Amino acid sequence: MMYCLKHFSSTIMHEKIVEIIVYLMAELKTNQAISATTFEDLSNQGYTDTEISAAFGWLADKSTVADHLEPSVTASKSSFRLLHDFEQLYISPQVYGYLLQMQQLGVLNHQQVETVIERCLMTGLQPVDMKTVKFTIGSLLFNTDKFDAANQRIFLNGTETIH
Repeated sequence: MMYCLKHFSSTIMHEKIVEIIVYLMAELKTNQAISATTFEDLSNQGYTDTEISAAFGWLADKSTVADHLEPSVTASKSSFRLLHDFEQLYISPQVYGYLLQMQQLGVLNHQQVETVIERCLMTGLQPVDMKTVKFTIGSLLFNTDKFDAANQRIFLNGTETIH
């Protein structure tokens, strides 16, 4: 039971942190300065100091990493991804619009959008709701997911079969 409460609590926290990150990135994209009043505004909207600090920390980490990357890695591409008909069964226009917004704001890169789409398809939910997408993005951004490339593959030796 404790695990369920802890998992539920971290799920909600991830969603709120992602909301704050979107807010902060939108502020930065419109060339508005982030100041102490931004912190106060977020606090007045009901976000906790921990959630706000985590979002600011993520933003600081992202800018530190971006400073050390080659320009070609951080430059945005003019291409965009279209959803396949099958993917549209799982991903609503609202959710897809949110993913595009996250990419446009620089919260997610192309590969991370692909990862979110893959995970949405693997849920089996039709369509995936916004809460699930925000949780998926939060777990991806904060590396709290148990999903990695090694866990996505099944390796078979020559004598094994799948039934």
